[in-house]
Amino acid sequence: MRKGRKQKTRKLVSMGLCGALLAALLAGCGGTSAGTGEDPAAGGTETSGSQGEASGGQGTAAADEVQTEPVVFVVRGINDIENKANNEAVLAKIKEESGVDFELVVIPTDSWSEKINLMITSGDKWDVLNVTEDAGNWNQYYQKNALKPWDEYLDDMPNIKARLNEDSLRGCTTADGAIYALPRKELFSKQYVPAIRQDWLDALNMECPTTMEELEAYFQGVIDENLNGNDNEIPMMTFMNMENSDFRPFYLGFFGDHYLTEDGTIMPWYMHENSYLLLEELQKWYQNGWLHSEYQTMSIQDGFDLISADRAGGWTGPYNAGVSPSVTIFENDPDSAVKYVALDNFTDFPAGGTGAWGMNPEYQPELVLNANSENAKWAAKLLNWMFENEDNYMLCAHGFEGTEWSYADDSKKEYVPADNYADSYLGFYLLNEWYDETTYAAQYVNPGEWKPVQIKELQNKINSLETIEACDWFVPYDLTGTEAEFLTGDSDTVINEACAKVVSGQWGESEWKSAVEEAWNTEGKIYSEVWTEQYHAFTD
Repeated sequence: MRKGRKQKTRKLVSMGLCGALLAALLAGCGGTSAGTGEDPAAGGTETSGSQGEASGGQGTAAADEVQTEPVVFVVRGINDIENKANNEAVLAKIKEESGVDFELVVIPTDSWSEKINLMITSGDKWDVLNVTEDAGNWNQYYQKNALKPWDEYLDDMPNIKARLNEDSLRGCTTADGAIYALPRKELFSKQYVPAIRQDWLDALNMECPTTMEELEAYFQGVIDENLNGNDNEIPMMTFMNMENSDFRPFYLGFFGDHYLTEDGTIMPWYMHENSYLLLEELQKWYQNGWLHSEYQTMSIQDGFDLISADRAGGWTGPYNAGVSPSVTIFENDPDSAVKYVALDNFTDFPAGGTGAWGMNPEYQPELVLNANSENAKWAAKLLNWMFENEDNYMLCAHGFEGTEWSYADDSKKEYVPADNYADSYLGFYLLNEWYDETTYAAQYVNPGEWKPVQIKELQNKINSLETIEACDWFVPYDLTGTEAEFLTGDSDTVINEACAKVVSGQWGESEWKSAVEEAWNTEGKIYSEVWTEQYHAFTD
C-alpha cells in the first residue's frame, strides 16, 4: 500500500487443525468471566463447561520440573469481577490443586490499548494476554513480533487440543497453520435481537410484530394507552446507539461495520445504498416519541434506570440488557405482569436487506502467548488442568461447592448458584472462557424465579430465529505500515455526527449524502482499500 516501499504484511489465512476451544454480552449486562464479565447465573441457562475427557491431563507438575516464577496472565477488568470477596480463596485452591503458581494483571477497559502497548514496548514481564478487549485481534501484536505460537505446547494441554478444529480455530492461525491464539467459546452468541414487552403486547391485544409496520403500531400503542399508568412510557430504549447497528441487517443486509460487495471489496456500512433508509426510519422513531428524547447522550445506567422505573417498552442492544433492571419493577409492584419477548425475523425488509438479526461469532481468538515467555509450558499445564474434570472446571467457573453454588440433585447435571454468589465469586479464574453446556453441569432454572426463566425464554425464542455474523469478524485487521496507519478517524466523527443530525430531524437525505461523500473521500476509501487487501490475504 505505501508508495516507494514494499509493505511488509504477513499473509494470514484461517486454517483448521485436524483433531477433536460470555453473552455479550456487553459490559453491564452480565458478569462471570475474566475476559467478558459474563454471568452464567444471571442468565439462568448459560452453563459451565468444556471438554475434560481427553487423556494426558495432569494435576500437579512432574517431579523433575520446577517452576521458578508465577505465570502472568493479563486480562481486562470488567463488572468488578476482579474484586469479589472469595477470589483469593479460589485462587489459593487452584494453585494448590493444579501445582501451578500464577497471577493476573488486570487492565481497565478505558485504558486498555494504551497500557497494553506500553507493556509490550517497555518489555514488561507477562506470559499470556487475553485479547477479548481487542475483539480477538491478535495480529496487531503479532506484527510487533510480540507473540509466539502455541503449537509446541499443545501436548501439554490435551484437553484444550481436543477441541481445536477448523471452526474454533478460524482467525487463530497464520498461513502456515501456526496457532497464535487459543479460542474462546461464547456463552450465548445470538446477542443482538431486540426485545419488547409481552405484557404490553397483551394489553394492546397485539401479536409479536413480524414487520416494521407492526412494530411501529406497537410503539404508538404504548404511547397512546398509558400502559404503566404514569403516562411517561418510552416505547424503545437503546444502549450505545444500538438502534443503528441492530437494525442494519433489516435495511442493509449485513451485521457489523463493514460489508462485502459482489466484486470482493470491503466497504464501510455508510456506503450502502440503503443507509439513509435506516436513518430515516430512526428519525421517524425519534420524532414520534418512540425513542427516548435524550437517547444520544444518556449513559447505559440511565437506560437501566428507565427500565427499572417501568417506563420502557423494549430495548435494542444485548438481548437480555433490560432483564436485570426489571427485577426492580417487581420489587415496587409484586403484582406486575412484566414479561419480554424477542422480536421475530421481520418479513418486510427492503431490497438489499434481510430479516435476520445480528450475532457474535460462536468462537473468537482469546489467549495469546508472549514471544519472550519462559513459562509457556506452565501456562499450558494450568489451562489443561482447568478442563481436566468437572471439579476443576466448576471451581474455576463458579467457585466453591457449598459456598457459591451447589448441585441441584444427585445426578449433578445442574447446579444452583447461592443467593450471594454475585458478591462472592464470578468466574475470575476461568482463564480460557470456553462454555459448553453439553459437558458439565448446567445452571438449574427455578420455574419460580422470574429472572432466569425470562432469560431462558428469550434464548429459546432467539435460538429459533435466523441470525448473521459480521462478514469479516475473523480478519485481524492491522493498519501498521499501511496508508491508513496515521489516519485520525475523522471520517467516523463525520458519520456519527451526521447520524445524530438525521435521526434528530436536523438533516435530510442531501446533507447525509454530502457527509458520506466527505467521509469516503477523506478516509473511507483508504480504509476500504486496506481492509480489502487484508481480507483477501486472510481468506484467499
